[in-house]
Amino acid sequence: MTDDALVGTWLKESTDPCSSSYPDELELHEGGRALGRMRPGAREHPRWDVGTFRRLDDGRLGITQSNDALGRYAFTLAGDRLTLTDEAGCTFTYRRR
Repeated sequence: MTDDALVGTWLKESTDPCSSSYPDELELHEGGRALGRMRPGAREHPRWDVGTFRRLDDGRLGITQSNDALGRYAFTLAGDRLTLTDEAGCTFTYRRR
């Protein structure tokens, strides 16, 4: 799978508490740019705001976090559903808009 397969606008479907810091909307752009937004009125700052994304050598997805650290996520892409699992074991899902 290429990074281009992930390009698009993604809306978070998960409501688990562990996923609350991940943005409600995630835009992945050609060239590896990423933009995350919380829903209007949200109290939390998104873990991913403005940064980059790329597939890592170990098959995980790397997305820069708000503090510029690189987060590493196991992921699957099945049709219009992107499922990620962070290093703490939190699994959450986005659907392509």
